Amino acid sequence: MRKRPQPEASSSSSSASKSEPQASDEQIKTGSSNDIHVRSAKRSGLAWTVAFAAFVYATYGVYYYQYEHMPPPLTADQAGKRGFSEFEAIKHVKALTELGPHPVGSDALDRALQVYVFAAAQKIKETKHWEVDVEVDFFHAKSGANRLVSGAFMGRTLIYSDLNHIVLRIQPKYASEAAENAILVSSHIDTVFAA
Repeated sequence: MRKRPQPEASSSSSSASKSEPQASDEQIKTGSSNDIHVRSAKRSGLAWTVAFAAFVYATYGVYYYQYEHMPPPLTADQAGKRGFSEFEAIKHVKALTELGPHPVGSDALDRALQVYVFAAAQKIKETKHWEVDVEVDFFHAKSGANRLVSGAFMGRTLIYSDLNHIVLRIQPKYASEAAENAILVSSHIDTVFAA
């Protein structure tokens, strides 16, 4: 790049500027002249606006894909005996909330577990698909502990005692190797005191 000529302020400066040697094309290419200054290009406002718009669009795309683009919920008829029905699941949630508050250790929690959850597990066992076996087990835990490894209460240990549990095991009839492998889906139905 060539240096821009400065405007002539007086006649003495004009003669001085005329006597300064100009950089040749070879000096410009090689950068050997001391008078040549290279300036970094400045980003225009349009470039920053386009970059910001692309960032916002990409962020919205991730949000839409993760939270707004969910599969449609299925009814019991659409899911059949092999699928999962969101409509049936929300019916269970509503039925449990109608029982009122049932915090850990309360009689209300035991009633909710024995009256509603155990009955729902028995119904699953009775209406199961013909290719699977369903076992329902109701057991009592005298004591236990759970160490929290993340979240606001990280590092704390929850200790519990005298809790009832229901385990529903579903396994295929004709795959003997399935007994060695299992996926545990766990849930709790207790509520906080204020709920």
